[in-house]
Amino acid sequence: MISQEQEVKVMLTQSQADAIAAAYPFSAPFTQTNTYYDTPDQALRQQGLGLRIRQFATHAEQTLKVPAAGDRVLTELTDPLSVATARALTAAGRLQADGLVARALTARGVDWAQLAPFAQATTTRRLCQQAEGLLTLDETCYANRTRDRELELEFTDAARAKPFFAQLIARFQLDPTPPRNKVARAAQNVK
Repeated sequence: MISQEQEVKVMLTQSQADAIAAAYPFSAPFTQTNTYYDTPDQALRQQGLGLRIRQFATHAEQTLKVPAAGDRVLTELTDPLSVATARALTAAGRLQADGLVARALTARGVDWAQLAPFAQATTTRRLCQQAEGLLTLDETCYANRTRDRELELEFTDAARAKPFFAQLIARFQLDPTPPRNKVARAAQNVK
């Protein structure tokens, strides 16, 4: 599957996350574990790519995020995996070697033999669909047990989404500085 995503994000304190969770009708939380891959010389990072295997309770996926035109716009290539396949791949430090992700990496000249996991993070996520886009409230725990909280709005109509997000920033007194992405934060917080 190929999808386009555009998003804005901010980091939160625990009290800000609690206030936002109380103010909007978020769904029940669910957990996902991301295992991030790159080469020892960070060939993916140098190309602005993010590669992960993401495991949920009932399914999994291998995903490659590729920068697209525009501010914070990404193309996401996703290959579905069974939970058993994802567990076996991450335990072996490997990736699924066929599908959209594999073809995209091969086209970019990435040496498959060099790809290995370098970080992992587990996120508890809550979702809330708004007219302006999908509001996501995340709490992520990294390998060294560091935790952070993030609010994201994924949208298709910037003219509607950006004023709504600006109102959230003002209402909850959030720091509007865009955060580093989760891949970079996971790499910073390995054991």
